[in-house]
Amino acid sequence: MRGGVAPTHPDADVGAGAETGPCRAPGRPRDERASQAITEAALRQLDQLGYAHMSMESVAVEAGVSRATVYRRYRDKGDLVTAAIAANARAGPASGATSAPREDLARYLREFDERFAESCLEVLGALVGAREDPGALTLHRERVIAPRTAYARSLLDEARRRGELRPDADIDLALEMAAGSVFYRRVAGITSGTDWATRAVDAIWAAMGPGPA
Repeated sequence: MRGGVAPTHPDADVGAGAETGPCRAPGRPRDERASQAITEAALRQLDQLGYAHMSMESVAVEAGVSRATVYRRYRDKGDLVTAAIAANARAGPASGATSAPREDLARYLREFDERFAESCLEVLGALVGAREDPGALTLHRERVIAPRTAYARSLLDEARRRGELRPDADIDLALEMAAGSVFYRRVAGITSGTDWATRAVDAIWAAMGPGPA
């Protein structure tokens, strides 16, 4: 936006009709469709192009909206991408009581590996390297990592409450071991095997379960 005047933006909602007006009602279906299209385009480009090669403009083009529409929702690429990943992550398991924390943790690790691990590594690597916007890395930790960590912690806490893990079990270390099993596979390029998540969780239970450590 140049000179602080919205209509001078290069792509100021050309063809968007009433969406540009100052009396635009919030929450209309048109806005929800645009938001969903932006999120889907961002996730597709993150997967196909990688964080470094996508842009606010390329997402706008694929989503079929103007750049102004995207910039009204997100201040920059880091804000857009972390919000898109977080929105997609909400489709995953929710925190709360569980009847089988050991099996649920293994299932969670498999789902995280299949759906989010690659994009998390891509975004984390790009944001750590792009030091000009440290706030984007903070957003990624708050929006994506923290909720997923909270869910895994709830499973471990429940296992400790049930006596499956010792009262003095180091839950923080268990979380690091669980996450490490996912990211090590990605970094090392390991794609074979279907029981790795169960074996990773079994190792945590063997080290921290009742009885001799």
